[in-house]
Amino acid sequence: MNSTNNQKIPHIVVLGAGFGGVYVTKKMLHAVRAGLIDVTIVNRTNYFLFTPLLHEVATGALSPTCVAEPLREVFHGTKVRVVQGNVDSINTANKTVTISGNPIAYDSLVIATGAETNYYGIAGAQENTLPLKNLYDAARIRSVIIDRFEKAATTKDKSEKESLLSFAVVGGGATGVEMAAELAEFVAGISERYYSIHDCTPEIAKVSIVDTGPELLQMFAPSLRKAAENRLIKAGVAVYHNSAVTSVTPEGLTLANSTTIPAKTVIWSAGVKAIIPKFEDIQPTLVKGRISVNNFFQMLNSENVISDIFVLGDVASYPTPLPMLAQVAEGQAATVAKNICAQVSGRPLAGFTYKSKGSMVSVGQWFAIGEIFSMKISGRITWWMWRTVYLFKFASFKKRVRIMFEWTLELFFPRDITKIIN
Repeated sequence: MNSTNNQKIPHIVVLGAGFGGVYVTKKMLHAVRAGLIDVTIVNRTNYFLFTPLLHEVATGALSPTCVAEPLREVFHGTKVRVVQGNVDSINTANKTVTISGNPIAYDSLVIATGAETNYYGIAGAQENTLPLKNLYDAARIRSVIIDRFEKAATTKDKSEKESLLSFAVVGGGATGVEMAAELAEFVAGISERYYSIHDCTPEIAKVSIVDTGPELLQMFAPSLRKAAENRLIKAGVAVYHNSAVTSVTPEGLTLANSTTIPAKTVIWSAGVKAIIPKFEDIQPTLVKGRISVNNFFQMLNSENVISDIFVLGDVASYPTPLPMLAQVAEGQAATVAKNICAQVSGRPLAGFTYKSKGSMVSVGQWFAIGEIFSMKISGRITWWMWRTVYLFKFASFKKRVRIMFEWTLELFFPRDITKIIN
């Protein structure tokens, strides 16, 4: 630990390098440079993953490394320590967090461990579906899709071809819609270009999206929901509303009304649950599976405030319900960073007010919907805006150039069908 004038500099440990963890660390860099605090960021991987673009990796539009930025590159030259490892446990009495067997002392702890796929206890869902939460998931989805086509190309039986080339996406939120749209374009494109010689035509390959609600994208205005659904239908996607999945088998989905949907490949994007670290000596208060916090994002334990532990992002339950979005985590990160620095200097803490900057969802190439400052927009310009906003979320200029290059190639050349993993 560094020291100045024999005084210990407070050590801030950040658990998680998603949007919440990375942005809270970046917002504290001025204090790190001034020598007021030391910061260590801990993550299971050595990179920050831009999850909103995982569906493009899964469908060959982007290479896997495009959506990952090494943490040591993000924080190069800042004196921020980067530790790769798993969070074993937290001891609040000793003020230590154990990472892959190694204890790290903290003065303030930030929990931004994010969320993982929630299967809601549905029979066969975890065993027979493909999640889309990390880089491996995206690479696996692409490999499975390609493998289905390769196997379909070797069989003469039409019904077997149809079975192998049946795909479904479960979940009608932003991730599900974006995935279904990209999947439909990917499947249609590669079947026509590479596999039609084997009678694996776009007419045989089928894509469905299944949602429990009456409409897709219920966070948007009705006109935008309809525009998105029309776009999916135009791309050949079968849309199932009011369809609760009760079980999943290797052959497809069974719904609550006993209807079955054939789907050899099922992508699960029906929801997430918070990743709660293990505490050795206390039990945090949980609200709907998320850690309860006060207005300053300090952790609550049986209505007591744990003042040196801050929680944000998908793992936090704020007094006012907040959507589990990247822009929400970014806003929370600014408040948490401000409060940690205020706590170190003895100043009052600040509360958080969420103001939406708008939302956009892509529905395949050249089309997106969005709501910005109460304006409802859709079409090609919205799609271009969606890509521009995401592009400038990346920290490094090098990464932006690489993504622009690959996006440009996608406009003129077919998508990559390299099978990355088995």
